Amino acid sequence: MFDTERWLDEYLIALPVRANARIRQGALVMVSGGYAEEAGPGTGKIALGVAQETVNNTGGADGAKEVLVRRGVFRFENDPADPVGPTELGKDVYATGPNTVAKGSSGRSKAGRALQVDGVYVWVEVW
Repeated sequence: MFDTERWLDEYLIALPVRANARIRQGALVMVSGGYAEEAGPGTGKIALGVAQETVNNTGGADGAKEVLVRRGVFRFENDPADPVGPTELGKDVYATGPNTVAKGSSGRSKAGRALQVDGVYVWVEVW
């Protein structure tokens, strides 16, 4: 028998914020090099959730502040330059900004998995 403890709330995570980063409430949060930042173009980042608060670490060092993020399913804008369509349901989609996702992976990091497309919006599982 294992004495495995359960995390207090597996949907909420406190993450250290990157130096000089500002994370707005509602933004998709990604981690790169161990520190949180708003989602945007670039590869090698890992999406962990959506910011539950605004945190301004401008002028601060790596990890000087923390941001609380929630994991789950969230509605993001569908990038009109590379839109997610019905054929992407259940597939990975990629961040083009803190509240925008696209179909293609070139130069982008995975935001999560598309669960529903509602015209200009995409419901994405960020887990």
